[in-house]
Amino acid sequence: MLAVTSYPEVYVQLTAAKVEEQLAAYAALAAAVKGNAKAEAALAAFAPGHFNAMLLALDHYFMHRMRGAEGKDGNPLNEVRMLGDAIMENGGVLKANSTVRYDPAKSVTGISLGQEIALDAATFEKLAAAYVAEIGKRFP
Repeated sequence: MLAVTSYPEVYVQLTAAKVEEQLAAYAALAAAVKGNAKAEAALAAFAPGHFNAMLLALDHYFMHRMRGAEGKDGNPLNEVRMLGDAIMENGGVLKANSTVRYDPAKSVTGISLGQEIALDAATFEKLAAAYVAEIGKRFP
């Protein structure tokens, strides 16, 4: 497949809406179990795997994006790609990428190299919003 250099705005908006739908469903589930300690603990144990998988799904919507247009400055596109690679290839531990100038202090998630990735709802929501916004800017 050829590298994608632009995405229709409607595609980007629909992808963002799908993410928001999943976040709303998770929030409804969290509200439903509130006050039930056993259910809250189960949801807390479930959340990191769920949001890590959501990150992979989000990245997959834009998987053929042209790397040159993505940049190498540690932006949210780079961050999602690095986190996805870590989840799929590094046992969930963030590793350096020689093509990206990644700085945890400037990243959306604040995840450091060598740190295990265990996203929660708030962190995923913030990262997804930054990612979709960056897609819109770099792939109009």
